[in-house]
Amino acid sequence: MDSEMKKELWRVFSVASFLFITIFFVLPYLVQVSTYYHEKGHQGALTKYGIENSYSLNLLETIPNFYNPKVTKLGVTRFNLADYKALGKFERTQINIAGIVSDLRFLFLIGIYLAMVNIYMFYKVRFKKDYDLTWLLAINWILFMWLLALIQITVSNITYTGGDIFQLVRFLEVPLQ
Repeated sequence: MDSEMKKELWRVFSVASFLFITIFFVLPYLVQVSTYYHEKGHQGALTKYGIENSYSLNLLETIPNFYNPKVTKLGVTRFNLADYKALGKFERTQINIAGIVSDLRFLFLIGIYLAMVNIYMFYKVRFKKDYDLTWLLAINWILFMWLLALIQITVSNITYTGGDIFQLVRFLEVPLQ
């Protein structure tokens, strides 16, 4: 094999390794970070209304749980349901929506970052004629994958029967007499 061929094979191996590692190892932990802040939003609202709560996660099971379609949550906030039900509708709504607001903040920040970096990359390529964008493309890839995962998770949280919105509606419904 000539050196040019080895160089190209090494480049393909490097890109494939990067993609594999980011998809199967980095992405689950990035989603775990956003899950932590999602649950922290719930915890803050629960604490605001005097309801004791705790958060549990298992970092060793993050990767298998992330890829298990039957897993409903990567982290769970535990609290006394009777105390929650004793609150008014407005307070319960604040508690349930707090996690989604946290998700939307992450979506907004990642979106802003991607827009700014892509404008910068356009500037480098178009005006500076600098084509060494390896690190920018790598960070963009990771953040774009995180953004896609967060969009899917947020939509699921809004539409899934076990999500925050459906749980809120379930506990807000007034029994018909």
